[in-house]
Amino acid sequence: MKFIRSCLKTIFTIIATLFFYGCFAIGYLILKLFRQETGGIRNFCLTLWGKSVCKILSIEVEVVGNIPEPPFFLVSNHLSYVDIIIYFKTLKTTFVSKAEVKNWPVIGFMAKTLEIIFIDRRRKSDVARVNQSVAGQISEYKGVVLFPEGTTSSGESLLPFKPSILEHPAKSLMPVHYAYITYETGPKDIDAIYSVCWWNDEPFGSHFFKFAGNRTTKARIRFGEKTIHKSERKELAAELYKKVKVLHLQNQQHSELKVSNEKSVKS
Repeated sequence: MKFIRSCLKTIFTIIATLFFYGCFAIGYLILKLFRQETGGIRNFCLTLWGKSVCKILSIEVEVVGNIPEPPFFLVSNHLSYVDIIIYFKTLKTTFVSKAEVKNWPVIGFMAKTLEIIFIDRRRKSDVARVNQSVAGQISEYKGVVLFPEGTTSSGESLLPFKPSILEHPAKSLMPVHYAYITYETGPKDIDAIYSVCWWNDEPFGSHFFKFAGNRTTKARIRFGEKTIHKSERKELAAELYKKVKVLHLQNQQHSELKVSNEKSVKS
């Protein structure tokens, strides 16, 4: 049964992705032909894609706090490719992504045309170009989400924040939003650390197939109450890390309390 569920969810996710990308591509070409702004059709298609894929993959999204509206710059912890689905469902945004994604078959092409910003973290010289791209991408139609840990994690701890891509908000004194995302799977599913979080060397395809086998997944995004202003990127990174760390600890306390209550009920 789990194998069939994984197959069906994977197939429907692919169909939904191709359908909404096709809608975007057609709308984009028509608007470009008449020299009209394309930000609205991009947001419309990506939001519907996020909502549809969440429905297909049985992901319930809970949002705590105020959702930022464009133009914005937001930093978040990073657990999985699922983060992208959740944030596209919730925000009008683009992302700073690792350069390797650009070379993925089909997905890489889609990401490039959907204005994802790619960074090659192995080349220090690429940082200046990415900071310019970030400044150019933020508009009334979309913000930018950055994962300053630079990689995904299991969610058990928060990795240090890299300050290199915080140059634009620091120099412009732009208010920076922050958020913490976490996942929880159903009682008969594989724990989210292994089935949702993608932090080891497991290939994308096999991990996604395992994730798609879950009956239910609950995603929780907790947005920070206040924005952060700092004129120096290292200070900004340190302050943001401290704030997201608080959200991380709050989530741990919430999880421990939930487990304790469940044990009390059973006993």
